[in-house]
Amino acid sequence: ASIAQAFCSQVAVKAAEECVQLHGGIGMTWEYPAHLYLKRAKADQIAFGTPSVHRTVLSELVRLPT
Repeated sequence: ASIAQAFCSQVAVKAAEECVQLHGGIGMTWEYPAHLYLKRAKADQIAFGTPSVHRTVLSELVRLPT
């Protein structure tokens, strides 16, 4: 689960950031949901653990130095 979470959280944030960039200034208004995607992706990334936390867990599982 840590592998998927570490990868997917970064991809979700990157996709949401690109969505906001694609829409430009209007992407941050309430008329379009692009800003909500970014807000939710960032909140989920923090709530479920940052990718660095998941990498630490994975390195301990395979006994790599952290």
